[in-house]
Amino acid sequence: MICRKGGLQMLLHFVPINVFRETPQVSFFDAGVNGSNGADVVIHHKNAISPPDDGNFEQYYIHNHQVDHNLVIEGSRKFTLINPRWDEPHHVIFLNRAMGALQIPIGTYHRSESGKEGSIVLNQATRDDMFDQRKEFSPVSLRSNKQLRKARKAYPVYWIWEEERIKRVKLDCKGYSKSIKLIPAH
Repeated sequence: MICRKGGLQMLLHFVPINVFRETPQVSFFDAGVNGSNGADVVIHHKNAISPPDDGNFEQYYIHNHQVDHNLVIEGSRKFTLINPRWDEPHHVIFLNRAMGALQIPIGTYHRSESGKEGSIVLNQATRDDMFDQRKEFSPVSLRSNKQLRKARKAYPVYWIWEEERIKRVKLDCKGYSKSIKLIPAH
């Protein structure tokens, strides 16, 4: 992260996988993350949301003693990351295996959703000595957190896989133009 007037500039990090063999019936790859001391398998059945909504309000996890490294093993998953301290506080990542493991920094609100096919994710977390699973997985609701609600309203930055690479895309939402133009973000 780089300090910038108005907040911290966030550059998302994706830990690449090393594919050893890929055939129509076999996928063989190294998914290791340096420094990982946790390996969590998260299975979503169709249309799953984690954490689940609080009535009509989205909920998010936030970790204070764990950095996530989420790698899609099967299917795909949409991650929403929100960090009020970032200059661009709202990010939506359409994660698939080819993108590698999405790193979610400490202090970042996050949630994930799977589509109708469901998904399997391997989170190779890096946990510090203060990690306590009873405290790290308590959902925070938009209902009760004004700072989170405000950051959630910011125009999101989208991260997609296209043309064999990760692309960062922002919608140009300035003015009252009816046409929406996709512009590459810098």
